Amino acid sequence: MDLNNRRSVILLAAIVMVTIGIVAVVIWGSVLSRQDPDTPQGTVIAQKKDDSGKGKKILDTEREILVKNMEEGIRDMGLLVTEEYYFTDTVTQSKVKTLFSIPLGFTETAYIATYDGVVTAGIDFEGIGIELDLEGRAVTVRMPEAGIQNVDIDPNSFVLYSEKNGLGNPLSVSDFNDALVELEDKARTRALERGLLEKAEENARRVVVNFIGGFLDLALYDILWESE
Repeated sequence: MDLNNRRSVILLAAIVMVTIGIVAVVIWGSVLSRQDPDTPQGTVIAQKKDDSGKGKKILDTEREILVKNMEEGIRDMGLLVTEEYYFTDTVTQSKVKTLFSIPLGFTETAYIATYDGVVTAGIDFEGIGIELDLEGRAVTVRMPEAGIQNVDIDPNSFVLYSEKNGLGNPLSVSDFNDALVELEDKARTRALERGLLEKAEENARRVVVNFIGGFLDLALYDILWESE
C-alpha cells in the first residue's frame, strides 16, 4: 500500500471514531436528561417494593389469633370462685303468745344455736375481654367485677345451746327458715366488711396473669386492667 492510500485509511478510521464518540455523547446526554434533577449524576436509583402493608397484615393476623386463643381459654373457666369466707354464727329464735297485747310467759318458745357456713365470691370469666398491643407491648384485660356467688350453711354443723318449749307454741318450719335467712344476711354483710370482693378480684387477676403468661413473656409486656 502506497503512502497516499495509507493516509486515506487512517483518516477514515479517525472520522469513524469521532462519529462514534459524538453518538455516545448524545445518548448519554439523553439518559441524564431523564433523571431526577435532584439526583446526582451517576447515582443508581433502586426501586424497592413497599412491603409495609403486607407486614402489618401479618402482624394483625398473628395478634387476632393470639387474642382469640387467650380469650377462649380464659372464658372456658366459666364462673370461677376465687375467694371464700368461712364463718360460725349464732342463731336465736324466740316467740311468745299474747293476750290483749300482754305476753304470756308460759307460751314462750326459744332456742340458741350455731351454724357453720361459707360465703363464696368470684368472677364470671366468660365476660373477660382481651386487647393486645404488640408494638406497644401492652395487654388490656376487661374483667367483670367480683360478686358474691353463694352463702352455704352446713345443716350438719347445727349445735343447740339453749332451748325452751312454750305451752302450745311450737316452732314451725317457717320459723327455722326465717332464722336461716337472717343468718345468711349477717354472713354476707360480714364477708363484705372483711374485703371478700377485693380479695376475690385480686385472686382472679393472678389467675388471668398466670394464664396470659403461657402465651406471652410477661417480662416484656405491661398488663392494664379495666372494669366492665
